[in-house]
Amino acid sequence: MNVTRAFVAVRIPDVVLDAVDRRVAELSVPGRRTTREQWHLTLQFLGDHADVDAVVAALDGIEAQRGRARLGGAGAFPDATRALVFWLGLAEGASVLARIASAVAERTEVLGHAADTRPFRPHLTLARCRNATDLRSLIAAVGDVPVGPEWDVDAIAVYESERLADGARYIERARILLPA
Repeated sequence: MNVTRAFVAVRIPDVVLDAVDRRVAELSVPGRRTTREQWHLTLQFLGDHADVDAVVAALDGIEAQRGRARLGGAGAFPDATRALVFWLGLAEGASVLARIASAVAERTEVLGHAADTRPFRPHLTLARCRNATDLRSLIAAVGDVPVGPEWDVDAIAVYESERLADGARYIERARILLPA
């Protein structure tokens, strides 16, 4: 049994990550930027005491249909005027990821992982701010146009999250293909 901090996510193809790099490279982002190695679309956070092997077994054979997605549109949590998280959302495919996230939550609920009660908002975290920060100008600089090409969301991954002094390192523990 491998008990650790973990989450389930969608990996983003390198060609799309290249486009994200180009879009945000010149921006002056307050707070701590996330690294390219940390970029993903979280479907479900499993907490600090997840049994990774049990999660992988529960997700085996998941019946969530694959679909297409495309990044685009920046935003912030909890909102642009008092942001703690700066993110890049989806220009296309939010309903695809919501459907997959719902199937993941259904499969992991039997392991004691409750689904998040907040509305699902698929996003790639670009930076975290220690204090509430007005990011309206930064969000406007990124704009609403799509970032990178559309891609086929054909798999999900289970990640272990290792906390480090300068952020976190994510280690892929399993990749589960979605049905065609």
